[in-house]
Amino acid sequence: MKTILSCILFFLLLSPVFAQVDSSRVINGSLQCFNYRPISGQTVVLTDTLNGQTLEQTVDSSGFFTFRNVPTGRTYQLSLKNSLPPIDTFQAISVLDLVKMSHHILSIRPLEGLALNAADMNESFGVTTFDIVLVVRALQGKGDANFNIRRASILQGNGKVYSQNIIPNFTTSLWGLQFVYFIKGDVDGSGCP
Repeated sequence: MKTILSCILFFLLLSPVFAQVDSSRVINGSLQCFNYRPISGQTVVLTDTLNGQTLEQTVDSSGFFTFRNVPTGRTYQLSLKNSLPPIDTFQAISVLDLVKMSHHILSIRPLEGLALNAADMNESFGVTTFDIVLVVRALQGKGDANFNIRRASILQGNGKVYSQNIIPNFTTSLWGLQFVYFIKGDVDGSGCP
């Protein structure tokens, strides 16, 4: 009986050691445009914000990427290595986008999710008439350099949005992240490549 209890106690004491052997996890997701079209052929870069080490993965034809053996307990930032094609402003932004922004401001038809981010031209955490003015000025070529039509990205998954595309204190595998690119002012996603 003593031998059995000793063996059980021995294995119970060793179990935390075996549980800590796996110190790496998986980060899996998709790279897509605001209109849910996959963006393939790009290289997604995962950078350790403390030491600058990077991991790279090429996005497959369906827009998916997977990083394996990612060390835990660190903070990572996700970015693209390659640049996306240039923005065709007149294809991306239309009167329909301005109407949708106006409807949001007037509470006729509120914008949600990424459309809300795309409409927030000055990144004031809300859509105002100033955002409409910035879109009109950019379309007329009179935009201030700080508010020209530009790309932005958002990283979301597991019910949260990761600020600045940063995954803080990575401890468990993340599956199904959405790394989404959109064009500021393109509320309906028509300008995605």
